[in-house]
Amino acid sequence: MLQLMHSFRGTTVPQVILDKVRRGEIGSFCLFNYNVASVEQMRAFTESLYQAAREGNQLPPIIGIDQEGGQLMAITHGATELPGNMALGATRSAALAEKAGYVLGREMLAMGINLNFAPSLDINNNPQNPVIGVRSFSDSPELVSILGQAVIKGLQNEGVIATAKHFPGHGDTSADSHHDAPVIHKTLASLHKFELVPFQGAIKGGIKAIMTAHILFPALDSELPATLSSAILQGLLREQLGFNDLIITDAMDMQAVAKRGSLKSVIEALDAGADLVMLGHLEDSLQIDDITANKTNSASLQRIQQLRQTLPTELPPLSVVGCEEHQAIAQEIADNATTVVKEDGLFPLRLAPQAKIAVISILPSNLTPADTSSGVKIMLADAIAKRHDNIIHIELPMFADEATIRSVLEQSTEADVVIIGTILAERDPSQASIVQALIERGQNPIVVSLRTPYDITAFPSVNNYLCAYSIRPVATEAVARVLFGEILAKGVLPCQIPGIMATL
Repeated sequence: MLQLMHSFRGTTVPQVILDKVRRGEIGSFCLFNYNVASVEQMRAFTESLYQAAREGNQLPPIIGIDQEGGQLMAITHGATELPGNMALGATRSAALAEKAGYVLGREMLAMGINLNFAPSLDINNNPQNPVIGVRSFSDSPELVSILGQAVIKGLQNEGVIATAKHFPGHGDTSADSHHDAPVIHKTLASLHKFELVPFQGAIKGGIKAIMTAHILFPALDSELPATLSSAILQGLLREQLGFNDLIITDAMDMQAVAKRGSLKSVIEALDAGADLVMLGHLEDSLQIDDITANKTNSASLQRIQQLRQTLPTELPPLSVVGCEEHQAIAQEIADNATTVVKEDGLFPLRLAPQAKIAVISILPSNLTPADTSSGVKIMLADAIAKRHDNIIHIELPMFADEATIRSVLEQSTEADVVIIGTILAERDPSQASIVQALIERGQNPIVVSLRTPYDITAFPSVNNYLCAYSIRPVATEAVARVLFGEILAKGVLPCQIPGIMATL
């Protein structure tokens, strides 16, 4: 059934899948990080799908993956690690956003992937949002629109389909649709003023795909989440906003819709007007494929086939993946994103060789299912060590116990300078208590927020506070460059910090 987007585990394509591609029964795939072992393996993996299509005289398959940059990158393995959307928001630069899309598109296509589930056009207008955060460019609809269109242009100029998500907007939620069914109680007028602005811009700019959100908007449909609502997909997106290209659902194994039953929710999405239904990790996906074979929508099928006809058949060489040009662009973005929110004259650091720096960093973890942070090694200490020999590096997990907190404070007692890279400290009492203890004993710590900028709300009296918006190596390198006076911090906060900004 060509309207279903399949996934499967493993680093090679199962024969049953290749046979279905060859016969024209499956035409699109969503890949995950467990499908990736290396850049070379990924190219061979996708080539096997293309070859099966060629053998059956089929159009090239649509092959998509989450490669947003920042928090969510299904492929690293030597690929360029961009700092992410909120870092781009801090640069305020459409030119850099387009460069980010260029890097993503060029590297993805070199690995045979022709659709990116990016960019997120969600507006980060709820600091308590558990799943969007740094995946958003900003809390400004206009800035999200400008930068989103630039990323889309960069991607699609390289032949990769961009996907604007999560329609009509996932920014103003306090629940994660992977686990629950969020509800956004906003009027239609408010949605048009905020959430819909970036999507309208993307549509005018030629976006080829839009992903739905598993969120209930009572002002639009009092019963069904957007993914399952014809009022939203047909009435709003198609008729009012004039979108004529591909509507893709978010993954149907997410609890917000899966709790309705796998087959039932897939059929409801098809009936609502979704062109491609992403099955995600549903175990009975091939069975669902067979059962829904008679549900094909001719208009959807035409949109899918027309898009497949435009897919590139010539791929860039693998040598572009992680190349020097792309790494330089990633560093340029990070350098321009780094933001000094507060400082008391401590920068740039001018230390005697014997001065001791303690660098405290958090061990990253996947805080949501839409997160690949656990595979990242935070290089803040390494970046500092390139510039000063006498350092001690202390790592701790999030939500550390009292014994761990005491150990961290004991190890940093004799430090002349303490630098701590925080991750969601406003939700983690252990990080907040460490920073507060450092302040109280007069060590005047330098705090670097490595994710959202809201950490300072947990320790508003801190004197030195920077935002990097990312745990990627280019972001921590940029922080070190700012701290040691090699570059000026040019970044501007892309989001207001509740209760703090009025006092700064």
